[in-house]
Amino acid sequence: MSAHPRIVDLTQVPAVPWAWVDEHVYAAIRGCSVKVLQNERRLNIGCPFRRINGTTVRYKIGDIAAFLESQPGGGGNAAKGGNPPERRAGRPRRP
Repeated sequence: MSAHPRIVDLTQVPAVPWAWVDEHVYAAIRGCSVKVLQNERRLNIGCPFRRINGTTVRYKIGDIAAFLESQPGGGGNAAKGGNPPERRAGRPRRP
């Protein structure tokens, strides 16, 4: 394993739903790390995948699109209106 992340050119990813991509391309599409995908596979959550020869993992572009469409958008404070949480009484923060 190298310490440097692999550079992925998303313009080279085929736009057909039956194309298969590896976990590095899928991580670039999602904007997350490969470790996140490995953890999702371990927990049996996330996008469907296929193992080839027991070690190589591939994701289908159509499954990726369907999975991303099924996920709720937004999150955090942006979904609640964008206001930061109110400060509670207590010990003041250090400057």
